[in-house]
Amino acid sequence: MVKSVVEEVIYGIASKITELFENEEGNCKYPIYKNSEEQGTDNPCFFIKCLNGEEKREIGLTDRFYQDILNFDIIGYTLDGDTSILHDMMDTLYELEYIEVSDGTLLRAIKLHPEIEDGVLHFYIDYKIFIKKDNDTTEKMSNYDFNEEVKKDEGEN
Repeated sequence: MVKSVVEEVIYGIASKITELFENEEGNCKYPIYKNSEEQGTDNPCFFIKCLNGEEKREIGLTDRFYQDILNFDIIGYTLDGDTSILHDMMDTLYELEYIEVSDGTLLRAIKLHPEIEDGVLHFYIDYKIFIKKDNDTTEKMSNYDFNEEVKKDEGEN
């Protein structure tokens, strides 16, 4: 079970990359990492990094509907920075336009922007997600009594 929206999208991205780069055994031929700080990584590989996001409330809706935009950088490494392999990775990663999260919901990317810099592929991708948050209901007071009086100064009798 995935706990956050960001983790759901990362799960969907990783699943799609595994599908796109599947080897004969049914595994991804490139390891996929979610944390670029991990030690002992094997190149070639992918890192999935959430850059940032923004959330805004949808106007005019009575329920708590929000629109999230999440920005990701999928970083692709080769053994020696071979640009032809990076171009192949880049072309294939355009298939991330549609991903499926763990509950079967399809997400569509709103922006895909690849760059190759210093022998490393950066595939920037943004997803727009609509979320309905649970409405925490509070109990209203049924009766309310208000008593008002003016406080006298201590010097007055």
